[in-house]
Amino acid sequence: MFGWVEGVRSLRGDGAARLQEWIGGARSFGREQAARLFGWGGPEVDARAELLSRMVGLLLSHLRTKSYDEFVTRFSNPGKEPDALMRLAGKSQFQMRMSPTCWYDAGVHYGGNDRHFIARGGGDDFGVSITASTADERIYVDFVADYGERPGRDAWAMVRALSRRPGYRRPRPGEALLDFDGRA
Repeated sequence: MFGWVEGVRSLRGDGAARLQEWIGGARSFGREQAARLFGWGGPEVDARAELLSRMVGLLLSHLRTKSYDEFVTRFSNPGKEPDALMRLAGKSQFQMRMSPTCWYDAGVHYGGNDRHFIARGGGDDFGVSITASTADERIYVDFVADYGERPGRDAWAMVRALSRRPGYRRPRPGEALLDFDGRA
C-alpha cells in the first residue's frame, strides 16, 4: 500500500491532479452518499419504514375488526374495486403509494377466522415482501425476487429497517413466508 501511495505522489501532470482530486472527493464522501450508493439506508428509508409500518398496523387492525365489505369500502383504490369473483373469494387488491418512485401492491384475503395480508414493493423498494396473518400475529418481511430481477435501490435497506421494527421478523432458514392463494 505504501508503494502505491508513493507512486501516486510521484505522478506529474494532469493525471496526477485528477487522481488527487478524486482522492480528495472520496475523503469528503458523506454517510448519506455512501448509504445511497451501497444501499445502507438512511433517513429517507427509515421514514418510509415508519410510514409503512404504521400502514400495515392499521390494515391488520381493520382486518381483525371489520367485515370484508367495510374493509373494501375503506381501502380500495378509487375505480379499482374488486369484481364479483374477487368478492366471492373474499379477496381485495390495492396499491399503497409511498412516493412517486416507491409503491406497494397489496392484497388481502378474508378466509374464515384467518385473514392474510401481503404486500410487494415496487420502484425503489422492488423486491421487498411483507406478509402477515391475523391468526397468529406474525409479520414477515424479506427480499423476494425472481432470478435475474434487479432489486430496487432501497430494497435491502428497507428489509433491514423493517426487520428492526417491533413485530416484524425475517423468516428463518427453511421457514416460508406466509402465502395464500392469490398474488398481490
